[in-house]
Amino acid sequence: MGDRHRFRALWHDYNEGLYFVTVCAYEKRHLYGKIAGTRFFASELGEIIEKHLKNIPQFHQDVEILNYVVMPNHIHMVLSVGTARRGELTSMESRKSMSANMGCLRPPKQGEMCPESHHNSRLASIIGAFKAGVTRTARTRRIASLPCWQSRYHEHIIRNQRAFDYIMKYIDTNVENWSKDCFVN
Repeated sequence: MGDRHRFRALWHDYNEGLYFVTVCAYEKRHLYGKIAGTRFFASELGEIIEKHLKNIPQFHQDVEILNYVVMPNHIHMVLSVGTARRGELTSMESRKSMSANMGCLRPPKQGEMCPESHHNSRLASIIGAFKAGVTRTARTRRIASLPCWQSRYHEHIIRNQRAFDYIMKYIDTNVENWSKDCFVN
């Protein structure tokens, strides 16, 4: 397990911050729905995923979902973990603009590193609980006979306003740009 998290930033502990997270379906299969034209039509599993996404802040009081999209074989979300006061970013207009305090990422000091416990970080716990909740609900409803998820997820630390704006637009236009998406096949 030593190199499992080697791709994580060694200077960041993943316990607070803004993150762009992508979680893929098992074997990148189209399990969550389909896209026709520029509209996404969720499968029953896709509806469960959306419900669980919206409920993340109920189970994790220091988390806000700033944006998300469910796609046929993956999901994208922007999470604020421990960086904003609850309810601060509820309006669409305020959600589009990140405050200076939201990034909460201090530039690493020369040689500064965090302990290698990213798999136990706040972010990993939130994503793990979300994936487990969706899987449990899908199995209870007998709609998922195979795993719903790939075993890992990808995250990107959002470090500035420009990145935040780009990612928010990317999520907002993901369905209409599906034919160009790297996850199509």
